[in-house]
Amino acid sequence: MSRALAMILAVAALAPASGAAQTGEYTPEQAEVLAVRMAQVDAVNRLTEKVLDAPLASGETVREALGPGSRKEIALRVFLRSARMVGPARVYSDGVAETDVQAPAEVVSAEVARLLGRPAAAVSLDALLPGPVEANLSASGRAAAPPGLSAEAVRRIVSAAREALPEMFPAGWRRVTAEGRVLAARAARIAAYEALAGRLRGIRLGRTETVADLADGSPAASAAFDAYFRSLPVAGPPRFMPDRIAEVEAATKVSRLIGILKSLRALQSGGTRVTDERIDRLSVRIKSDRIAATGRGMPPPETIRPESAAAAGGVALPDWATETLEAVGDADLSRDVDDPRRKRLLAVRSAKVRALSDLERQVDAVVLDDGTTVRQRAARDAVFRRDLETFLDSARTVRQRSLRDGRAWEVTLRLPLLRLHAFSRRGE
Repeated sequence: MSRALAMILAVAALAPASGAAQTGEYTPEQAEVLAVRMAQVDAVNRLTEKVLDAPLASGETVREALGPGSRKEIALRVFLRSARMVGPARVYSDGVAETDVQAPAEVVSAEVARLLGRPAAAVSLDALLPGPVEANLSASGRAAAPPGLSAEAVRRIVSAAREALPEMFPAGWRRVTAEGRVLAARAARIAAYEALAGRLRGIRLGRTETVADLADGSPAASAAFDAYFRSLPVAGPPRFMPDRIAEVEAATKVSRLIGILKSLRALQSGGTRVTDERIDRLSVRIKSDRIAATGRGMPPPETIRPESAAAAGGVALPDWATETLEAVGDADLSRDVDDPRRKRLLAVRSAKVRALSDLERQVDAVVLDDGTTVRQRAARDAVFRRDLETFLDSARTVRQRSLRDGRAWEVTLRLPLLRLHAFSRRGE
């Protein structure tokens, strides 16, 4: 990479950081939306890591099969951005939010198989499911509103569609060095130009003729097309997405492409069946005034600083806060329902209710740092009581199995107490 290009990329990569106004406060509504969005990012990242670490029948993990940091891995990460948030977000009085995301296991398995070039039947992620009744891969995320976002960034995030993953720089990039941002932006820029080149060269100009035929028709045409392509600017600064993927868009106006193609036609040494009239038709066939392509890149692992205990909000924890509670519930299949699948679903729901009731009793008996039980604290503290209800909603299903020769179903719930410790210390 030339020194000039490195300088340009460095400025582009660092521009969002220098332009971010240090906002001291958000409104309560903005803080809640930002916390939920960050929790969504955390959940999507956790789901992605779960999929990448999943073992394949070949003995390797999905990450190893795709190639760590490869464009195939990046493509899977972008695909998993579509994991949808399910249910309402859980928001606590200390500003922390939790969300759950889901993606159909069958759909994700098919995408992994496509990226690996393997038959769909050769890839299964069912081992990541808690039981045969569940069909969705899921993950939960937790976060608070990130500091330092500009007013413009906050407006963009607040107005983004629920299913979209908006840019939230510097969220996701705080531990990436400046060099890492430069390298991620550089990889994205290269990928964008390669993708745009592929799109342009594949455009049909006739029944069989393509832009590639004109561009490769003579040494002079090839040189002219290369010069045109190198002159194309990127469309705006790099976007540093919260899942730590940099995105760059390269584009060209259709009118300019038409002019270049006419010049290439005149440089053909052996003649061509492509006419200026056919080239002019592109403006109608493409149905847009520009052609664009997006490239993506990630920072190398060595440019990501380790997360310190202080940065993670680490504090000395009492023994109870490091524990994880577990509860089991079971329920018989209904005799009043004929459909087998519906029987299972109803039994699983009933078993989950019973497990949750047992989990609530266990949580009520936990002794907090001040010597009172959770039940006693909830009786006198309305805010704590609301947080407790939110906390119980975060219990995760970790196992489902049939019992008594298939006549009943059992559900196991799990609930780490770390979040309970955090909001029980509110006001300290």
